[in-house]
Amino acid sequence: MKTLVAISNEGLRELFWQEQVRSKLDRISDTDFVPIHETFTSERLAEVISGYDAVITSWGSPAFTPEVLANASRLQFIGHGAGSVVSIVKEDVFDTAVAVTSANRVLAQSTAECAVSLMLAGAWSLSGYNARLKQGHWSDNNRDTILGVTRRVIGLVGYGEISKQVIRLLKPFNVRILLHSSFCSIEEAEAAGVELCGLNELFEQSDIVSMHNTWTPRTEGMIGSQQLGRLRDGALFINTARGPIVQEEALLQELRQGRISAALDVYEQEPLPKEHELLTLPNALCLPHIGGYHGLLKRELCDFIVDELARLIKGEELLGRVTLDHYRRLTPR
Repeated sequence: MKTLVAISNEGLRELFWQEQVRSKLDRISDTDFVPIHETFTSERLAEVISGYDAVITSWGSPAFTPEVLANASRLQFIGHGAGSVVSIVKEDVFDTAVAVTSANRVLAQSTAECAVSLMLAGAWSLSGYNARLKQGHWSDNNRDTILGVTRRVIGLVGYGEISKQVIRLLKPFNVRILLHSSFCSIEEAEAAGVELCGLNELFEQSDIVSMHNTWTPRTEGMIGSQQLGRLRDGALFINTARGPIVQEEALLQELRQGRISAALDVYEQEPLPKEHELLTLPNALCLPHIGGYHGLLKRELCDFIVDELARLIKGEELLGRVTLDHYRRLTPR
C-alpha cells in the first residue's frame, strides 16, 4: 500500500499530522507528502497518481478530475480529512471501484457543540447581559427573565450527522424536539426521540429553531419571511449550516423589529463585511464560521482517515464512506 498525502498547507499539516498519526500511517502504508507550500494542482496529481493506492486530502487539496481518474490505475481509496467531498470529487468517481470516505462524522461533533453553545448563549442572552454589564448596568431580579433551553421546544431543520449529535447533546435538557427532514423515516425519528413535522409547523411551534440541512440548489433560500414570520415572539433562530439557505433580508427584517433574536455562524457573504447590518443589531449574536474549530476534534480529522484506510486494508466497513446518494445531498462547498 502506498499513500499520497495531498495536503500542502503548513497550518493543516502541523494540525493534522502529529507524530502518533504519522506513525499509525507508516505502520500500514508507505507514504509520500506533497511539499509544504507547493501549489499541488490537479494536473500535477494526474502526473503522479499512477504510483499510489490511496490519497488523503483536506481543505485546499486538488480535485480528482477525469484526467486524474484516468491515470489512477492503482487507486483504491480517497480519504478526505474534512467534511464535504464535493470540492475534490465529482459523481464520476462513483463509476469506479475507488472507495471515497470523509471525516464528516468527526467534524459534525464540533459543529453540533457549536450549535448547542449558540442555543445556550442566545437563550440566556449572554452577549446582551455582557454588553450591558460593561456599560455599568446590573440585572433586575424583579423583572428580568430569559428564554433558557430546559423544557423548551427545539426545532431542527435537516437530519444528518450534525443534527444527530445535537439531538444527543440536548437530551439532558428535557426538551421536545421537532424535526423537518425528507431523509428521516418515521421509525428513525421515533428511535431518536424526535417528532417529524412540516416546515411551517416547526417554525410556529418552536421556541428555538436550528438549521442543519445542506446547501444545495433545492435548499437555497428555503427559509424566508413565510417561515421566519411564523416564529413566536421571543424565539431564537440558529444557523450553523450555510448562510444561503436563509434569505438574509427576511431575517434582517425580523431582527430589526426586535421580535426575535438570532445566533449565527454562517452568512450569505463570507467573510461577513465589517459594516454589515447584522453586526449592529443587539439581538444578533454573530460568530466568524467557527463551528468546526473544536481543537481536539479538528486534530482528529486525518487520524480518522488513517483509521479508515486501515479498515479498508482489513476489508472492514468504512465508517465515513460516501455513497452516490449521500454525495448528491452534500453542500457544494
